[in-house]
Amino acid sequence: DPLALEVFREAAEALGQGIACAIALMNPERVVVGGGVTKAGDRYLAWVREAAKKNVLPEMRVEIVQAALGDEAPLWGAIVLAERILEGPCI
Repeated sequence: DPLALEVFREAAEALGQGIACAIALMNPERVVVGGGVTKAGDRYLAWVREAAKKNVLPEMRVEIVQAALGDEAPLWGAIVLAERILEGPCI
């Protein structure tokens, strides 16, 4: 369906623009994309990368990769954050 494909591409463009903003603010070496986005497939991730690349300065070379943990990445991130909060500050 061409309309569905266009909506899908526009969503990838919006995500890529958001990632570009984060890159401009934080200048990371790598951006890891996880959660439900990982189920969208390689084409979607390629569109996201393309959109991010055209919205950042050329000298900002950032790798955008899929999370190794797939759609469970946010869950594991939340677990690690909760553990750190419960452990409290180190002296």
